[in-house]
Amino acid sequence: MPDADDVLRGLWHREFRAYLQPKFDLRTGKVDAVEVLARWHHPTRGVLGPASFIPLMARKQWLDELLFELLEQGIALQLKLHDQGTLLGLAFNVSLGQLQNSLFIDGLKTRLLRHRLPLSMLTFEITEDGPSDVSGCVEQLNRLSNLGVRLSMDDFGTGYSSLLRLCQSPFHEIKLAGDFTLFLGRPGRYRLVIRHALALAEDLGMSLVVEGIETVEQRDSLLQMGARVGQGFFCAQPMLIDAIEGWMCKTYRDFRAQSRADV
Repeated sequence: MPDADDVLRGLWHREFRAYLQPKFDLRTGKVDAVEVLARWHHPTRGVLGPASFIPLMARKQWLDELLFELLEQGIALQLKLHDQGTLLGLAFNVSLGQLQNSLFIDGLKTRLLRHRLPLSMLTFEITEDGPSDVSGCVEQLNRLSNLGVRLSMDDFGTGYSSLLRLCQSPFHEIKLAGDFTLFLGRPGRYRLVIRHALALAEDLGMSLVVEGIETVEQRDSLLQMGARVGQGFFCAQPMLIDAIEGWMCKTYRDFRAQSRADV
């Protein structure tokens, strides 16, 4: 595994690259937003996934630097597509641990205020990396929301206090953890939980994204239950920024053709 010096060198040399995974309309396949994920293009080890560097970065409190790097790469793409007539929302991961530091919001605000597009086109997916001070997090989440960005509760259903935080904080979106999609076709209460999550999001006036969709059967079952937006390998694996433009046009056509064939 890479050590701290190696990770720090990678940050300095900008070896961490933004990869994009679409959020897609379950019925049409249309993509209006993507989640921005990190991959490390290591000079000798190849492309490394987040498990090889995120835990160390969290311990060293370097996640802010990683987010700011991904934000710069993602916003550059967003502006390019906008100038070509395409609107694409971006979602970035922020951990509750990062929100413990009030200077994080200050640094983020400085960067966001330079963006010439509406900040509502940016979403920050809040990940629960452990028990944390609820009151302190709520204050920081409110500060983040007041900037005009959207907030999403990531991996809903698996965290430490998701329902409590959902009541206290200004979330706009819920991302239902992929664990529920994985067991969708098995006996048990998974379908019931998904239905109640969909109803909860609707009652709260929030959108809901279902994670972990990998098969046509899962997509169809979720559609029947009323889900509208999903994410997962059924649509696409995370891809480099350079690939997204051509992929969006081609995949939308292919998805529409597949959907008509399934009818």
